[in-house]
Amino acid sequence: MSSGPPSSHSISSGPKTWTASSRPASTPISASTRPGRSNAIGYRKTHVGLETHRRRVSAQKRSSILEAARKNFLTNGYSGAGMAEIARDADVSTATLYKHFSSKEALFTAVVKESAQGAGDYSGIHDPKDSAREALHKLCRAYLAQQFEEDGNALMRIVIAEVPGAPGLANEMYEILSNRRNASLRAQIDTLIEQGKLRPHDSAFSVRICTGMLKEVFVWSALFDAGVTLPPDTDEKIHAIIDAWLKLYGPSTAA
Repeated sequence: MSSGPPSSHSISSGPKTWTASSRPASTPISASTRPGRSNAIGYRKTHVGLETHRRRVSAQKRSSILEAARKNFLTNGYSGAGMAEIARDADVSTATLYKHFSSKEALFTAVVKESAQGAGDYSGIHDPKDSAREALHKLCRAYLAQQFEEDGNALMRIVIAEVPGAPGLANEMYEILSNRRNASLRAQIDTLIEQGKLRPHDSAFSVRICTGMLKEVFVWSALFDAGVTLPPDTDEKIHAIIDAWLKLYGPSTAA
């Protein structure tokens, strides 16, 4: 057999070298596999979608925990409520519960804050055309509704029971359940003063006088007896309180 130069399809006996005709062609990169801006955008959209889903699920679990905790605290009190029972009633693991709330005190504080959302906001309760008496009656009614219809009394009973062992908790609850509401009531009284419906005075002090009378007549007995409700003559008693209050702070002729 004659020898001759290797053909264009042969390989030399030395180190492997490819001829131009035998070198394998590069595999072309299609548009679908080529990394680029469109794929990056798609990834980000997927990531954002998953993150939104996680946040929604987390919010749903938190809401379930708060609802289960509220029922548990109102039924068993602060000391009698158990984190394991709350987790079970919320249909979450204990680990998930502690992921959202680091302690029972933190959970109870969150329950009170959620219950107090809107409580203490008296803006829009009365109409600008209302007289001082009409405005005060609506404010007093709203105050009592928060106490008797929105678990205000029940939560206060729990807090009072825990004062000796948890003064920090009691102070925070007092800020939420009392000071915040008084500040909003004061803003409404200041508006009535600006409108000339009340004489200028220390509204912070007058609010405490008004709420003090409401507590003395309606609230204190309910704190010691969960069966106490607002009496049939509530409006009549509110008007008597307003009469006494307007003698101190109403204009020369009560509006």
